[in-house]
Amino acid sequence: MSINITLTPEEERKLADLARAQGKDPATHVHDVVTAYLNGADQRGTKSFEEILAPIWEGWRQSGMADDEVDDLMEQELREARSERRRSKGTP
Repeated sequence: MSINITLTPEEERKLADLARAQGKDPATHVHDVVTAYLNGADQRGTKSFEEILAPIWEGWRQSGMADDEVDDLMEQELREARSERRRSKGTP
């Protein structure tokens, strides 16, 4: 079966990048992704955002931290992550 789809230039670029990272041409990469999806690879082990974060939320609950303390901690971590990313890219 052949299927034609229309991609935006940005989507095309992303597809080419993903395929290149796998050492494949875009058509082969798409075929592999669709085949994996049809075989259930995408559904197995897929968790909701809430399920992924549940252990973190439980840890915060058990820590006794107040909501504003958690917010402050998250803001601090976000600032540090952004700063680290800028340093790794060589920007101030």
